[in-house]
Amino acid sequence: MRFLLVLTIWFFIVGGLWGYISYRDDKRQQITASAPIDLSVDGQFSMEVTTTFSIEADPFSLTTSENNASSFEIKLNGNQIPIDAEKVQRGQAIRHEGVTGVLAGHNEIYISASPPHSENTIEHGVRVKLYQDNTLLIDKTVWSSQGALLSETISFSHLQSEEGSHDH
Repeated sequence: MRFLLVLTIWFFIVGGLWGYISYRDDKRQQITASAPIDLSVDGQFSMEVTTTFSIEADPFSLTTSENNASSFEIKLNGNQIPIDAEKVQRGQAIRHEGVTGVLAGHNEIYISASPPHSENTIEHGVRVKLYQDNTLLIDKTVWSSQGALLSETISFSHLQSEEGSHDH
């Protein structure tokens, strides 16, 4: 008799749990993957970079045959902007046309530069200007402290104006 009672209780508990789970899964909304939204911005972008120092290879960096780390690096939203480190001179602006990768909304420009080791008592800066169709969007200067490796991120937001929207 006890065995029959245990089977009956087990049947109701496990059967009720199974019924609840199947009912819950049937009523759950099916999640569909949405198509990715293209956030790229139309327009001609260019970047102008001016340094207060000449670029020199970092004497403390690890150099291997696979690691050819540049002593001057600029990335826009993770995309490398090709600027030749040998052309970077103190006080001379370098302009790069055809910059791609600007998104509608939040953007980041990452700068990494190695100032000369002989000027380790001087603070160094890199000025970055970003233009869209010859209109200045960003004009920021980042500084390093007394000869340290300059490594900074400039955050900015690009708001794309929607046609038909009016401010009242």
